[in-house]
Amino acid sequence: MPEHILISLKKRLYLTFFLHLLLLGGNASYAQIDNPEGGLTTVPDELIWAQTLSGSHFNEFWNYQFYFDNGMKAHILFSVANFGSLKDPVSGVRFSILYPDGSTYHVSREYPLHMLIQDRETHMFRPRLERELYFVGKLPDEHKIVIDTPKDGISYQIELTFTNIARGYKWADGMFDIHNEEIGIVTHIPYAEVSGFISVDGDRRQVDGTGYMDHTFQNQTTTRLMNSGYRFVNHTDSRNWDLLYFLLPADNRGRSTAGYRLKSENGRVSVQGIEAIQETHDSEAFGKSIPRIMELELENGGSLRLYRTEDEERFSVLSELNWLARRAAKSFLGGEVIDFRGDATLQEPSNRPKQGHYNYFFVE
Repeated sequence: MPEHILISLKKRLYLTFFLHLLLLGGNASYAQIDNPEGGLTTVPDELIWAQTLSGSHFNEFWNYQFYFDNGMKAHILFSVANFGSLKDPVSGVRFSILYPDGSTYHVSREYPLHMLIQDRETHMFRPRLERELYFVGKLPDEHKIVIDTPKDGISYQIELTFTNIARGYKWADGMFDIHNEEIGIVTHIPYAEVSGFISVDGDRRQVDGTGYMDHTFQNQTTTRLMNSGYRFVNHTDSRNWDLLYFLLPADNRGRSTAGYRLKSENGRVSVQGIEAIQETHDSEAFGKSIPRIMELELENGGSLRLYRTEDEERFSVLSELNWLARRAAKSFLGGEVIDFRGDATLQEPSNRPKQGHYNYFFVE
């Protein structure tokens, strides 16, 4: 395929390909995984900024998830990525809005990396000065997200202000080792109260609810493949919440995972490593077979069960391409990255089930 066509495809697919740590290429055998050693540590101010910009290859993203009292949900991802010699480095943002009636909207934007603004005085991260797409505020004191952009003749406006923000945490130094390549995972906002508005094509809705944000980064060449990843968010109140985030490398017959559980019980915060997926039971969601039940092994020998209860959203950037471009892209990428979101239940022996929200993604 001509090089200019491949570059065009890679530009359009960047936000899915790189935002999910699905680094395609190479043939991994058993995944050698080393989770961090040590206890829970608070996140320093400097970790909010991009950690990988000096590398020849990198990808990094800030994943926000919002759950509102009126039944709406929103997911916003800011990112930076370097493709090496194949494409100039870029920064970007991708967001989706889900309404209670099931209607969804998806928008992606990217810009040359040299336009990125990281203002340490105002604590602002902004992919491009001329665009109203940014997050701002020193955590955990204050935080805000602003988005104002059109797509296909439809205007999108989001303005969300965070209050009562829980302090951010990481497990030890926050670095996970997979095949001798490091991945950083930090939870900047385990829990916060959120208020503001979301407007789609002039339909403005006031929203109140809770928000969450994690930050994942790596600096490596594209020689590894992540099979899938999973997030679970339970927000009961500011002193009681339960979060899971773990990744499953490809060709991992041992089912070992990189990730952790971050939990607050009556204000007491703890961390537990998620060591492996012991067992899965699949069921169909939007025409695809994905895990309905996951039995998880914790580092202390404990276990958890995640139970998918309702599927609300499926999305792939490839779905926006015509069939020819989609076929070429799948051939180039080695598969199609698909996101699923919805509701789930977390079960733990001798404890009451917890209702929450899941985000599952995999390469087909």
